[in-house]
Amino acid sequence: MNPHLRQTLIAVAAGVAAIWLGFQIAEGSHFWPMVFFTLALGGILTRVLRVPFDVILTGLVLFGYLVGNRGFAQLMPAPGLPLLPAETVLLVAGTWRGIVWAHSRQLPFARDNLNHFLMAWLVVGGGRFALDLPRHGFLAVRDFAMVYYAVLFFLVQHMAREPRARRWLLGCLLAGVALLPFTYGASELFPRLFLTVLTFNEVPLIYFKGDLAFTFFGVASLLWFFVVRGSWRGLAVTMSAALVLWILASDNRASLLGVTCAATLLLLAGRWRYPLTLGVASGVAALALLGMAALGNNAWAHGKLRSTADRISSITDFAGQGSYMSGESYYKGDNNRFRATWWKNVILETWDSNPVLGLGFGHDLAGGFLQEYYPDGTAEDFAARSPHNIFITVFGRMGLLGLAVWAGFCWILLRRTWHSLRTSMVESEWAIWCGLWVVLVSATFGVVLEGPMGAVPFWVMLGLASARDTDEAETSKAALPPGDETASA
Repeated sequence: MNPHLRQTLIAVAAGVAAIWLGFQIAEGSHFWPMVFFTLALGGILTRVLRVPFDVILTGLVLFGYLVGNRGFAQLMPAPGLPLLPAETVLLVAGTWRGIVWAHSRQLPFARDNLNHFLMAWLVVGGGRFALDLPRHGFLAVRDFAMVYYAVLFFLVQHMAREPRARRWLLGCLLAGVALLPFTYGASELFPRLFLTVLTFNEVPLIYFKGDLAFTFFGVASLLWFFVVRGSWRGLAVTMSAALVLWILASDNRASLLGVTCAATLLLLAGRWRYPLTLGVASGVAALALLGMAALGNNAWAHGKLRSTADRISSITDFAGQGSYMSGESYYKGDNNRFRATWWKNVILETWDSNPVLGLGFGHDLAGGFLQEYYPDGTAEDFAARSPHNIFITVFGRMGLLGLAVWAGFCWILLRRTWHSLRTSMVESEWAIWCGLWVVLVSATFGVVLEGPMGAVPFWVMLGLASARDTDEAETSKAALPPGDETASA
C-alpha cells in the first residue's frame, strides 16, 4: 500500500475513533474510553520498554494496589461489570501466557516443591469450588478468590525469567512501596479531597484499609533498607526505621508482629544490620518519649507510651481478658475476644459438619459467630466473610485437606526464605522473602490474602522471588559435570 494512503487512512480512523470516544465520555460511559486508553498506553510502553503488554499491565496493577489500596481495588471499567483490576490481569496475562506456554510447549510451573504445593492448592480449591458453585453462585466465586489469586504466582514466575520483565515488575513494586507512605499520609490529612475529588465513577481512586497500609509499611521498610544503595543509602535507612516507628505508633498489632517475625528471621540467619537498626531506632524513640514524659510532664508522651505498651502486651492476651486503659488501646481486649470467638465458632462448625473438605466457598462463616457474639441482633450491617485468620479461613472453606496443603506451602516458604538468607548475596531477595512473611503473619490476624489488596502484592512478590531462585538453581545445575546433578538438590 502507498505509504501516504496508509497514513491518511490511519488518520481518518483515529479521528473517527476520537469523536466516538468523546461522545462516550460525554454520555458518562467510560468503558470503551478506558479500553482504548489502556491499549494505547500499553502499546507506547511496550515499544519504549520492550516488555510484553501483560507484564506492563501486571506491574501497573501491582502499583495501583499498593498506592490506591481499597479505592483502586473497586475500580470497574463499566458499572455493573464485575471485572476488577486483579481479575483483568488474570484474564489478560493468563490468556497471553497460556498462548506462550502452548506455542513453546512449556509447562506453566517449575519442578520444585513450592510449585507443586501451589498446584495442589489450586486443584484442591478448584475441586471444592466446583461443588459449591451451583449452590452458592457469585458468593462462591467471591470466596474462591483467595485460591485463584495464586495463579498470579505462576504468571509472574514465568514473566520474571526475562530480565527486562523482572526489572519492570520489581520497579513497580519499589515505586509502589515508596509512594505508599505519602499517599496514605495525605489521605489521612485531607480525607475530603480523596473521597470527593480524586474519584472515578464516584469511587475514590485512593482509599486505604488501615491494617493493609501498615502491613505494606513493613514490606516497604525492608525494601528501603536492602535495595537502595549509593548516595541515597542514609535517607533510605532513615525512612526504613521511620516506617517501623510509624507502625509502632499506630494501633495495628498484626503488622508489628509481621515486622518482628521478619527481623527475627534475619537475626537468626546472621543478617543483623536490619534488626539492629530497628532496635536502635525504637530505643531512641522510647528514650525520647520517656524524657518528654518524665522531665517535661508531657501528656501526649505519657499517652503514647501507655498505648504502645498496651498494644504490645495485648498481642499475647489471646482470651481478651486484659484491661487496657489508654485511650488508643482500650478496645484491644474486645478485639481479641472478637477474633477468639469467631475462630472457635468456625473450627467447631467445620469439625461437626465436614472436617475433611470444609464448609465450602459461599458458606456464611459468620452466621454462627454473629448469633453468639451479638445475640441481641445489633450487627445487622456486618459484612465480613472471613474470620481474620487465613488458616482458619482455609480450614472453614476447604477442611483438613486444604489446611494440609496450605501448611505445606508455608513450610516450603519458610525453607526457601531461610535458604535465601543463608546462601544468597543478593540483599533485595532477602527483602522480598522476608516481606512475604510480614504479609503472611498479618494475614493470620486480619483479612489480607482473601482480598486483592493483600493477595496481589503477595503472589507477585513470591513469583519474583521464586523466578530468581529457579534461575539460580538451573544455572548451578547446568554448571555441574555430567553425573553430579544430585549435588544441587
